[in-house]
Amino acid sequence: MSRMKNTIKMLVEQLKPEMTNELKESVLNDVAETDEPAVETASIYLGPNLPGGRLLQSTVFRSGVPAYLQSLYTEMPEVAELTVQVKEIAAIQERIVKAGTAEYAAYQRLLGKGN
Repeated sequence: MSRMKNTIKMLVEQLKPEMTNELKESVLNDVAETDEPAVETASIYLGPNLPGGRLLQSTVFRSGVPAYLQSLYTEMPEVAELTVQVKEIAAIQERIVKAGTAEYAAYQRLLGKGN
């Protein structure tokens, strides 16, 4: 059971005695029905450091890309190509060093070495 569900269960159990058991059970059932796995929203930028400190390699975004970086992502689509879900790090890092892959080409363009 997730930490959030445990907390809700604990709070329901501490409710005032006048709260009926039926209502307590209803709340606990609602919590049990929302047993969805947590969706990983964290992403990481795997490209090179950008000039002027605009974006550093291995920057992690927990809740999507911040608004102040949106123009950078529009201006340099390679940055978006190299911002991936954290669970994909190993696979993408392998592709970044393998010539001929889209990730390698994007990385090289950001370094100023590609077309």
